Amino acid sequence: MKKLPIFITMGMILLFFGTTAMASTKDDVTTSVEKFLKAQKNCNAEMMAEHSVYFHKIDNLKEMYTRFCHENPLQQASITKLSVINEEAALVSIQSNYKEMINIRTTPVIKKDGNWKIVIGVPPSGAKSTNPENRAGEDAEVTQLFKDYVDAIKTDDLEKMTNFIKILPDADRKKIEAHLKGLSMQPAPQMITYGIKHISDSLAIVQVEIKYPNLSFTQNLAVTKENAQWKLVFGHPLTNSFIPKTGNPIMIK
Repeated sequence: MKKLPIFITMGMILLFFGTTAMASTKDDVTTSVEKFLKAQKNCNAEMMAEHSVYFHKIDNLKEMYTRFCHENPLQQASITKLSVINEEAALVSIQSNYKEMINIRTTPVIKKDGNWKIVIGVPPSGAKSTNPENRAGEDAEVTQLFKDYVDAIKTDDLEKMTNFIKILPDADRKKIEAHLKGLSMQPAPQMITYGIKHISDSLAIVQVEIKYPNLSFTQNLAVTKENAQWKLVFGHPLTNSFIPKTGNPIMIK
């Protein structure tokens, strides 16, 4: 029986443990989000606060959760997708059904003090904070990321563009590469950063105005720090939208 080369054997071992660790992290994140949603359904503000962090600092978080629960009881919720970014950050998509509305959102989940917590209260795309003229430290690095990414688009160099993005493990890489190629075939956009909110040491949410010659829009984009470099997260876009709901929806079969 032939023996496998040592480097191949070690590679297989590292791949196995990496895959196992990823699956374990995904299970832990899912469990934490499930606990938050069950607490919301039971209007248990104490448990909701335990398994979440609010996007903006709020002193009376439990009171706010209690008031929202009583005014908008959660009828049903489902986790539609969960993507692990790294060992301390993930993204989760949730559909929540209430009596008079449906909420669809993709939001971060972060590891804080050893426990996974869902980030609640991320503003919808379209909101813009004040754009400071002089940024320093991590904010300056995040701002530079978008400048470098736009410069890479202008070069029509796919490899250079991918240096500034993090493609999530469960994302369709071929579709993302096709998207990047499409970007390089049209006028490069101007990307203006507004609010930068650091959710954890390795994850931030950035309000970005994307301007084309005849079109502009504002979008919340997730960026992650990997090997001391900030990168745009591709494969699971952020969203937070509410739609109204009546007692007699028309079902299409």
